[in-house]
Amino acid sequence: MRNLELFNTASVDHLLWSTDNDITQLNSPALSIFTDFDHSQPMVIDSQTSAVKTSEIMEKTHAFMRLVVDGKNRFLGVITKHQLLHRKMVKMANKFNSNLDEVLVTDMMVPREELQSLDYEQLTSAKVSDVVRSLQENGLHHILVIDHQQHHIRGLISANDVARKLKVPINIEQPPSFMHIFKAAI
Repeated sequence: MRNLELFNTASVDHLLWSTDNDITQLNSPALSIFTDFDHSQPMVIDSQTSAVKTSEIMEKTHAFMRLVVDGKNRFLGVITKHQLLHRKMVKMANKFNSNLDEVLVTDMMVPREELQSLDYEQLTSAKVSDVVRSLQENGLHHILVIDHQQHHIRGLISANDVARKLKVPINIEQPPSFMHIFKAAI
């Protein structure tokens, strides 16, 4: 291990500003907002991890979502902070008549069979605005991107990352459920 020398910043009064003119806009290529797992590791959680422990890990790492994988790194589903709300974990523990610590992340996750995704090939010719519209219309904060030819998940797109790159907020509302429509009608 090497010891690094620390320097005083008293005489340094300027910031280095990027000269990169590649500013993301709504008409930019959709690949500019894509997190490609070929270049960055996906954030995963093991399927045998308890829901409580998963919630703690996500809180400490400031993650909103993780991909759930088994011991052989096979994709099983997605877990978000929303699914890990304490009241939802308590409800699941009561359903299984078990202790809160016995509820696994797999009990709380959205299984892969229930997830929607975009196709990587389709994304290569899409614009950022196309993706934003798709996220908003479907009430999604994250969307997986699959590579049909390779038969794997290639990456994902996060509404928060898109908003940060566009430097504007992106409003994602959940599509109305039957209950919302019923309550509005009464």
